[in-house]
Amino acid sequence: MAFTIERYLDRLGLTDLPPGADGLAAVQKAHMRAIPFENIDPLLGRLPSLALEDVTAKLVAGQRGGYCFEHNALFGAALEALGHKPRSVLARVFDSAGRGGARSHHAFVVPADGEDWLCDTGFGGHGALCPLRLATASPQSVPNGSYRVRVDQRAGETILERRAGEDWIPLYGFDTAPVRPVDFEAANFLCAHWQGAPFSANLLVAFHAETGRIALFNRALTRGLPPETQSDRLSSSGDLGQLLRETCKLDVADVLVAQIWQRIEHAPTRR
Repeated sequence: MAFTIERYLDRLGLTDLPPGADGLAAVQKAHMRAIPFENIDPLLGRLPSLALEDVTAKLVAGQRGGYCFEHNALFGAALEALGHKPRSVLARVFDSAGRGGARSHHAFVVPADGEDWLCDTGFGGHGALCPLRLATASPQSVPNGSYRVRVDQRAGETILERRAGEDWIPLYGFDTAPVRPVDFEAANFLCAHWQGAPFSANLLVAFHAETGRIALFNRALTRGLPPETQSDRLSSSGDLGQLLRETCKLDVADVLVAQIWQRIEHAPTRR
């Protein structure tokens, strides 16, 4: 399916957009509240296509979600159609111990209103619902928390952090090295097949609903944001289908739900 900005904005429920940074924020927030993060295809052994027509068919017409490369391929095309000039970055995601992994996350730096903004619709963790200014190290409040960016001079990277209670948790870091489409093709293949990435062995779903963030790791369900979250556990494929279809608004057939449940029924519920 060919990408058009009209189809994309209709999927997001947007009509009139303000210019500049306000419009940028409106699109990012609407995207993250309309299209969930999910890795169903890699979990089932499929390599997601990053061709724009395929991403459009899946995330826009097909009422599915995707992971970062799919989300931000779509978001990037929309930004360009809206007159922005996004520059892609390839980031290292930090684990729970604060260690950066391989360069495996796609995000953007976008100029608007005389400033550079970090924009990202495809982070499966606790990503910011709105773009963040890159020129300040001060905390920035958005609808789903407080974030900051800082420069790690030793690593030569800009680090995105989120506040959780009294702590600042690093999410990912990136540098200014140019990124080409082949870099994303390689990173996409790595994420879909490498055992060092979580996507081929575990189901990850994240959705920023109007009532708050919903996240699923295999059968472990959490609602809210750290340090205040509510935990639950899915007990059947029926629970899974209800969550995916009714809560996350994904168009997944019964046969697909059954295939997913077969993969996660006995999978770990903690990383």
